[in-house]
Amino acid sequence: MTLETIPCRPENYGGPRTGPVSYLVVHYTAGNGDTARANGLYFARSAVAASAHYFVDGGGAVASVPETHVAWHCGADRYRHPECRNGNSIGVEMCDSAGAVPAATKARTAAFVRELMERYGVPRENVLRHYDVTGKRCPAPWVDKPGEWTEFKDMLEDDDDMLTQEQFNMMLEVALK
Repeated sequence: MTLETIPCRPENYGGPRTGPVSYLVVHYTAGNGDTARANGLYFARSAVAASAHYFVDGGGAVASVPETHVAWHCGADRYRHPECRNGNSIGVEMCDSAGAVPAATKARTAAFVRELMERYGVPRENVLRHYDVTGKRCPAPWVDKPGEWTEFKDMLEDDDDMLTQEQFNMMLEVALK
């Protein structure tokens, strides 16, 4: 997968992580036609006191906040989840996902999340939506249609259930028509 690094402004995220990564939190930008690169550039230029480690679209991904540091992606006054917080999670934002998550973005995000799961030993049950952590309607397409979230989680199973490059290319071809 193509991974470009566009460093986030330091005032948009916290200091070094003090504990292990135990959770992966999937978000969406709620943008229509936005890209991972455009989001990376926005967070590199703008002081917004929010961030994510990664932005993913149908064509690639952008690293924004170093994994060694705390991104401000799922903080709240009140939490639904008893343990997942900014300090023990990695935030992944899906781009171009207003109303529905395009097949190519969904496939690329699943492949990327799978890599993170393997790197950190995060089990499938610890891959959460922002909604599961704070109650925020994010990613809205997967809060409104929980079956789509279940389909995404199924894509995180072992490699036999993962998309092949050929399947991904076919999905991308259909999405671009």
